[in-house]
Amino acid sequence: MHPRGGHAQGSRSWYQGSVHDGRPSLTSMAVATIRAVYTDLPAPFAGAHDPIAGALVPRPLSLAARIAARAAVSERATGLVHRGLGLASLGMTYHVALRTRAIDDALRESLAAGVRQLVVLGAGLDGRAYRMDELGDAAVFEVDHPSTQRDKRARLRAARIEPKAREVRLVPVDFERDDLGASLAREGFSADAPSFWIWEGVTVYLTRAAIAGTLHAVGAASAPGSRLALTYVPPREPRIERILLVGGRVAARVLGEPIRGFVAPAELAALGRDAGLDVLRDEGADAWAPRYWSTEYEGIFEWERLAILERRAG
Repeated sequence: MHPRGGHAQGSRSWYQGSVHDGRPSLTSMAVATIRAVYTDLPAPFAGAHDPIAGALVPRPLSLAARIAARAAVSERATGLVHRGLGLASLGMTYHVALRTRAIDDALRESLAAGVRQLVVLGAGLDGRAYRMDELGDAAVFEVDHPSTQRDKRARLRAARIEPKAREVRLVPVDFERDDLGASLAREGFSADAPSFWIWEGVTVYLTRAAIAGTLHAVGAASAPGSRLALTYVPPREPRIERILLVGGRVAARVLGEPIRGFVAPAELAALGRDAGLDVLRDEGADAWAPRYWSTEYEGIFEWERLAILERRAG
């Protein structure tokens, strides 16, 4: 999204990867299924607490999540389920569970500091507005394509799930035409009040120009002290990058979500600074696993990192 309302370079940037044929993408369904598994998995791995995730995915996926979690009938069985899923997914199940907890904690930190606006870019199957009690005094703005929002609303109604947030405002955006800041303002978002933004699991599908455009749009719509939780994929050694890019081409054919490249931490920090956003911290699963699971990260390689950026004054 261009910061001043243009549409050519960054218009798909917050959104791409969240929709497939008018429904949440297969990728977002897989992520919600992983969250459902780890919600019901016993300690020490019960970190990604998302009790509504199973209601937001098709019944076969919800059933698979319940079966996996119920197989963990003992400490030994829990470890076997955890490690088996990790091996089968090249560590992606570990990463999603840990990433969910890390973003939740970053959001809680801002809410405790008085932030009362949450914006979820490409909200898809994000359930934070419906599961986090800490959002009870906050307004949540879920930004996504109208067809995705209709599908999600239907699933929430069918499961009789009500929001925990004070209010949830859906911000339907036609990504070919609409300006992000103007669309939020029409729904009551205040650019003068601090906010927290979540942009999760998307940047790997984007060009540098699209990432930069969205960062400028977020910076332009954020009051000083606002924060953005952004995930990104750093460059890897050539063999791993080739594997990911080949997998990305397969995903592009099957899911319609091509992997477009990688961003180094220093490059992300520079893009943020250009948009008035400074990196407060930048972490990966190697830091999260000891914090949340009291164990070393067992993934085959690091999938993403999570950067928390803050809108500077002036």
